[in-house]
Amino acid sequence: MRAFARLMSDRGAEVRMDGDSAVRTLLVDDSEAFLDVASDVVGATPGFISIGAVSDPAKALELLLSRRPELAVIDVHMPRMDGIELTRRFKALRPATTVALISADAPDQLPPAARTCGADVVFDKREFGPRRLRDIAGSMRPPGGG
Repeated sequence: MRAFARLMSDRGAEVRMDGDSAVRTLLVDDSEAFLDVASDVVGATPGFISIGAVSDPAKALELLLSRRPELAVIDVHMPRMDGIELTRRFKALRPATTVALISADAPDQLPPAARTCGADVVFDKREFGPRRLRDIAGSMRPPGGG
């Protein structure tokens, strides 16, 4: 079932339907293992829906425009385009999307640009889970803000 959910998620299909109040969440990370786990966490967290889990930043930009996520969880360290640059592009294209920049490195070990690129929150990847998702959702702007 997980493989099917990831396949559908990679294609941009919503893998969980909770109604209009669910936070539309896009996951971007070059680690397939993390995407599998994070997809499961999003799918199991009430009030959240996955609209994609992708390892390619170009695909993430496509999904940003076509699926209009309310929350994007983006890894800092990725090949081709790092999460800092991807966050800048997300915010330029759709400022209303809340961006959570994550890394296996502690936030204070990240380049200064991680704190100035427009990310709404920066945190350690090991903290990713339902509680962190709910905390982020509690601080998000209301839908329709852009």
